[in-house]
Amino acid sequence: MKISEQTLRMINQLPKDTRTKVDQVIRTHVAACVKNGSPIESLERLFIEAVEIVKLEERNPDMRFEYSSEWEPFRRYDQYSSPRDL
Repeated sequence: MKISEQTLRMINQLPKDTRTKVDQVIRTHVAACVKNGSPIESLERLFIEAVEIVKLEERNPDMRFEYSSEWEPFRRYDQYSSPRDL
């Protein structure tokens, strides 16, 4: 798989901390692909989307939500009531 000069230039111009975050996003994606047995279709597209994800997270850091396995979603199971019962 090849990466175009334009994409390579974009990655090389990123600050060191941003490039580290992009690298982490790419490694996570590749690990998930390997785990699930799915091929990586476009390495160039992967790099571009990783940069977009990191920039989006830097602009909106409060969009990340904390998750706890103890939390359960609110569920409500209404029973059907016929009009005669009302």
